[in-house]
Amino acid sequence: MIYTIENKFLKIAVDTSGAQLQSVYSKESKTEYIWQGDPAYWSGRAYNLFPFIGRMYKSVYTYNGQLYHSRPHGLARYNLFRLEDRSATKLTMLFTDDEETLEEYPFHFEFRVVFELIENALKVRYIATNLDDNTMICGFGGHPGINIPFGNGDFEDYYLEFSEKTNVQRQLLSDSDRFMADKAVPYPLEDGLKLPLRHNLFDHDAIILSNTSRVVNVKCDKESKYVTLRYEDYKYIGFWHPGKTDAPFVCLEPWSALPATDGIIDVLETKENMTHIPAKQSAEMSYILEIHE
Repeated sequence: MIYTIENKFLKIAVDTSGAQLQSVYSKESKTEYIWQGDPAYWSGRAYNLFPFIGRMYKSVYTYNGQLYHSRPHGLARYNLFRLEDRSATKLTMLFTDDEETLEEYPFHFEFRVVFELIENALKVRYIATNLDDNTMICGFGGHPGINIPFGNGDFEDYYLEFSEKTNVQRQLLSDSDRFMADKAVPYPLEDGLKLPLRHNLFDHDAIILSNTSRVVNVKCDKESKYVTLRYEDYKYIGFWHPGKTDAPFVCLEPWSALPATDGIIDVLETKENMTHIPAKQSAEMSYILEIHE
């Protein structure tokens, strides 16, 4: 089921399937900013990643000495949420554990995705509550696809621009794709800020960066409109569209942790950068998508 909220600037739509964002529509310019899921390229639109990011090596991991199977990007994207609360400008979607989730992820939990419109911005909050008696271990991530072009110009007229110069690092992928190589290298940007978009950037899967300013803009010098992603809570940012295609979108993916390293089956208790939530407590991360017109 699709639910909508709106203010004088924006109207958004969210599906109960995966609590996936379906639309971010500008009422002023009549522009749709979210990729609309054409299966010729990618049928998704804006996955919510919980409790894992990306793929586990051999699709498995261990916890407390037991082997568990895991699908790409965890559980949330495959499950139905229910509407917990709704106002004119705010939606709260809830997903809880059940017998099936316990086979993949051995914790009792509540996972909320809160969508809130604040003037020209959409804030997306992830709130995980540990209902278990043991510490719960999880990761959080977003995956919104942004239509490009969203105005004038062609795809390769657009670029990603960080808000300030930092010593950006690229987290390398293995030759087999979709697994980490456990190695980071400096990633040069034009003028220390810009990453020009071209389709073949993604032929070896996502560009995953760390040590960024945690604010990135999607811009085009032929277009005054631009999109800003603020991801202060997240250590990593990924950029992706399907490899070896001319897909007319780019996903902006704030991640709290990384997929598995190639050749290594993760032990959940020691996997790096995971969020550890004590019994009966909650953890929260958020990102903000701003539309500038």
